Amino acid sequence: MKKKLNLFCVLILVLKAAQIVIGNVMSFGENAQAFKQGWEDGGKPGADTDTGFWGELFIVILGLACIFLIIRSLIAFVRFILNVNRDKVFVLENVPLLRWTGWGLLSATVMIAIYDLVEHTPVDRIYNETMDDFIFSVFCLIMAEVFMIGLKLQEEQDLTI
Repeated sequence: MKKKLNLFCVLILVLKAAQIVIGNVMSFGENAQAFKQGWEDGGKPGADTDTGFWGELFIVILGLACIFLIIRSLIAFVRFILNVNRDKVFVLENVPLLRWTGWGLLSATVMIAIYDLVEHTPVDRIYNETMDDFIFSVFCLIMAEVFMIGLKLQEEQDLTI
């Protein structure tokens, strides 16, 4: 059982890393062109600067919050995998790690989706970009609750004579 759980966790970690790398590589040309256009337009008088200082500050803070949540979620998931490798599968320490992974990714996904909606990104593109992360985060939250129920059942069984 430990080998299967460990295999699935590592597989999920590799697939999420591949999704991030492939997503960034696929959109590199599009992002590079948009960056170049923004760089050229930014120096011109009358450039499109309708967000203002506070809008730009909000975008930076939102981006930093998303990065923090994603990194924290990744660290929690790696710690969960390490616990499974150390034969600490059904322990109370794993429940908060899975919850951190789930809630962190869910929060970051929602913030990214809201930002994309504000930037008038088409809904089908937002769906394609965020649905995998949303499903994975909900899966982690479900697994955390399953682990919690399993721990409660194990505790009740230990108390049974």
